[in-house]
Amino acid sequence: MQISEVMQKDIKFANINDSIRKVAELMRNEDIGSVPVLDGEKAVGFVTDRDIVINCVASGHSLDESISDAMTKNVFFVKEDQTLEEASKLMAEKQISRIVVVDRSEKPVGVVGLQDLTQESEDIAEETLSRIKQ
Repeated sequence: MQISEVMQKDIKFANINDSIRKVAELMRNEDIGSVPVLDGEKAVGFVTDRDIVINCVASGHSLDESISDAMTKNVFFVKEDQTLEEASKLMAEKQISRIVVVDRSEKPVGVVGLQDLTQESEDIAEETLSRIKQ
């Protein structure tokens, strides 16, 4: 099965120049816990609500600073025509629970996470999770 069949397509993005406050408001308003961060049309980071709390709030950063202070800068990608097994392998190898999905021109078009893998194959999701936690 291809990633495009299970990925979350209706995702929100943050811009590299957005403030921490703006991204936190986006997460609250959309009831989401993470967003890819774009610089133009290229994904350059990924930020979770936990990243904002740990990397910014607890460290005393101003909420008006750039989201780049909170985001994880190592972004991993899969192409939308890759298989669930390929995504699972990369997620396990890099010990991550979400991955950005890009089209052939490398424009972000979605996100796939462990829960998406679980909906299609509990075996793949369980194996991936156990490898992430190693």
